[in-house]
Amino acid sequence: MTSLEAEVQSLAVKKELRIKDLATRKGQLGDTLAALQRMALRPTAALIVSPGDPNDVIRSGLLLRTAVPQIEEQTKALRSEIAEIAEISREMDAKRDKLQLASLGLEREQGKLADLAKAKKKALTQTEAERKTAQKRIAKLAAEAKSLEELLERLNSNVAAVPRAKPKIDQPEPRPAPKLAGAPKLPPITSARGKLTAPARGIVVKKFGAKTASGGKTRGVTWQTRSAAVVVSPWEGRVVFAGTFRNFGRILIIDHGEGFHSLIAGLERLDAQLDQWVLAGEPVGVAGGETTENSLKREGRAGKGQGGGATKKTGGTTLYVELRRDGQPINPLPWIAASTDRKSG
Repeated sequence: MTSLEAEVQSLAVKKELRIKDLATRKGQLGDTLAALQRMALRPTAALIVSPGDPNDVIRSGLLLRTAVPQIEEQTKALRSEIAEIAEISREMDAKRDKLQLASLGLEREQGKLADLAKAKKKALTQTEAERKTAQKRIAKLAAEAKSLEELLERLNSNVAAVPRAKPKIDQPEPRPAPKLAGAPKLPPITSARGKLTAPARGIVVKKFGAKTASGGKTRGVTWQTRSAAVVVSPWEGRVVFAGTFRNFGRILIIDHGEGFHSLIAGLERLDAQLDQWVLAGEPVGVAGGETTENSLKREGRAGKGQGGGATKKTGGTTLYVELRRDGQPINPLPWIAASTDRKSG
């Protein structure tokens, strides 16, 4: 979607420049034709007997003779400009049609994802008492933690104390069953390099390990995506944190097993609950939350323009994602399926 919109905008600028160039050429050709027409209306005999230098008469005749090929070349250039403008217009129409179809498809897809999120919430079997107990425990850990690293360490050290609700996806029915109840079990994440789902559709604007304004290096990846874009889980796992943490806004941490955790920041809304088992590609929230960029900078995560939250300049939003193995940040991009637009950052 983003690349198509950029192409349409580029074509519009190109068309505007061609139209201005065409107007200039038309003006030049009009002036030339007007001058030649005035000269052509004077009879040859009148030119001969008219006062003035005879050389001027000769030069006028030569000008008339040499101007015709030039006019033909200018006319040819005008026709070429007109044809190019028409071609650009056709290309713009085709791109707009494609963009409209993509927008409709994206709306349908987001609608399906939203329905899936609602259905999953409704299907959760965890009792209210267990959920509240787990929330209190995690809230205490979050209040004691002074950084995201410390929070993750505390979550790992207390994982045994958090009751696990066995996910329904481990209990496939012998006959075809609804997707939520009979989803196939995925292989361990350690064998999923290049297979993880991108958290949202968009463009990578800050890569892992990029230099930050403070001289450090980023520990995650920043996506630029649409406001209110649906955010999905990169791989199946259990939600070990879902809520607001200090100045980072709403964040989500998913335990994928084998020592792997994913962290997503920059969420306007959370659609996943603590201790919930989520599937790969399952909606877990909506992008667009305000995240304090200075907090990310202090953590060595964000450079200029990075940090989850709304971006007023583009009208979109950014999403910050980390992937950690045994508590250490690793580059998420090689683990994610190659379906996301990327650019250097």
